[in-house]
Amino acid sequence: MVIRSFKRRFVKAISRFYDPPVVLTIGSEKIKVRLSHQLREILAVFPQYNHNLGRIVKYTEHIKGNISMIDIGANVGDTVAFVRNYSNIPILCIDGEVEYISLLRQNVAQYENVHICQALVGKENKDEQIKLKVEKGTAHIEESNTTVKVRTLENILEEFPKFSNSKILKSDTDGFDTWILRSCTDYLKTSKPILFFEFDPHFIKKNGDDPWDFTKYLKATGYSYLIFYTNIGDYMLGCDIRDEEVVNQLIHYFSGRNIEMFADICAFHAEDQNLFEYTMDQEIKHFQQVRDY
Repeated sequence: MVIRSFKRRFVKAISRFYDPPVVLTIGSEKIKVRLSHQLREILAVFPQYNHNLGRIVKYTEHIKGNISMIDIGANVGDTVAFVRNYSNIPILCIDGEVEYISLLRQNVAQYENVHICQALVGKENKDEQIKLKVEKGTAHIEESNTTVKVRTLENILEEFPKFSNSKILKSDTDGFDTWILRSCTDYLKTSKPILFFEFDPHFIKKNGDDPWDFTKYLKATGYSYLIFYTNIGDYMLGCDIRDEEVVNQLIHYFSGRNIEMFADICAFHAEDQNLFEYTMDQEIKHFQQVRDY
C-alpha cells in the first residue's frame, strides 16, 4: 500500500512535465494510454472495473444475435479493448477531444469493425464556444474562445448508417451522460438500445440536470428495467424502474459523494425483459465465481 501510494505521487509529479504513452494491459488486450491516465491505477486496484460492460455485450449478443455498439465518450479506446475481451461486434467510437482521438486511432487500428467519429454529441448541430479540459485521462467541458462543432446523434448516424440500429449505446462523459441521452430521445424510442452510462448525481446536478427526474425520463421513453453497478464494476441489484422507492433510495445512496463514488447503470427497454433477467442471472453467477461463495 505504501509503495503504491509513493508510485501514485511520483507519477503525478513527473507527468506534469513528461507524460508519454505507455502500454496498458486490459484482460487479453493491450492499448496505449498516457502515463497520467487514471485507468492504470484503477485497474491495478479494482480488476473488475468496466468488465461488466464487456459481459453485457456478450449477453446481448447471445440473446439478440448480430448487434453493434455506439460508444459515446470513447476516450483512448479503452472501452473497445474491454469489449474485445468478450466480443468482436462492430463499434462506433465518438469523442471530441483531439488528444484522445490520436491515441484512439492508434489503439483501435488493431481491430476490425471499429469506426471513429470526432465530435461532441448534443441536442442540435451548431458551433459552440467550448473546450474539453483533459486531466488524469478524463475530460470536462469549459467555456472557451475556440469554436467546436456539436452534432446530434442522428446527424452522426447519417454518416455511419450501419450503426443506425445499434443495440448497445454506452455513454461516459463525466456527468453529461443524462444530458446527452436526453438529446437522443428519437433514437432511444426507435432503436430501443440497451443503455450503459455513468450516473453521478454530483456531476448531473453540476451540469444542470436532475438525477431523480432522469429516471422518470427513462420510464417515459420506454425503459422499464435497471441494473445498478458501483463505479468500480461491482454488481449491486436489478430493479423495475417503476419501483420508485428502490430507485430513489439508490439515488440517495450515490448522492453527496463529491465524485468519490457513483453508479454505472444498465437500462433495458420494456421489450427486453428477458435480456434483463438473463443479465441479472449471469451477473450473479459471475460474482459467485469471482468471490467463491
